[in-house]
Amino acid sequence: MNFSYTKIGDIAEVTKLAGFEFTKYIEYVEDGEIIALRALNLRNGELDLTDVKRIRRDVSDTLKRSKLFKNDILLTYTGNGYGDCAYIEENDKYHLAPNICKLSPDETKVDPYYLYAVIRDKHFRELMKNYIGGSSQPTIPMKTIRILEIPLPDLSIQKKIGGVIRVLDEKCRNNRKINENLAA
Repeated sequence: MNFSYTKIGDIAEVTKLAGFEFTKYIEYVEDGEIIALRALNLRNGELDLTDVKRIRRDVSDTLKRSKLFKNDILLTYTGNGYGDCAYIEENDKYHLAPNICKLSPDETKVDPYYLYAVIRDKHFRELMKNYIGGSSQPTIPMKTIRILEIPLPDLSIQKKIGGVIRVLDEKCRNNRKINENLAA
């Protein structure tokens, strides 16, 4: 198969919740309509919603750059869980919190689920490891994430790969649910 390597920043917008935005605007509230996703909510390529914080919808709407939409990909860029990721399946439910960034794929250049599959792969995590900085906890700057290169076949091939992986992921999720129900 023929493919080239492409920088993530050339096929997706990469952004995070800025520190001043968190300090100035984000207040966790019990009755908030929007889930603020933190690093602990990304586990093994999935969203873990067992411990969530919430924010008000008007705050999320004010901070448009860090609002999450369907097909966005989340990536932990700091802490021991760096490299954990998740895929957003729906609009108007989630918002970024500290220590994770979002990749918003340009769907004319990359299939979102293909990009998610590449980022979730152990090879990508190893690639990230080469760029870790920080003395107290591992951190990878946004500018570095933007220049990390991934294999990028033609869009039609990406869609086939992404489609197959999505079906397999769904079967795995369903099997986990069945096992949990049987165990209960």
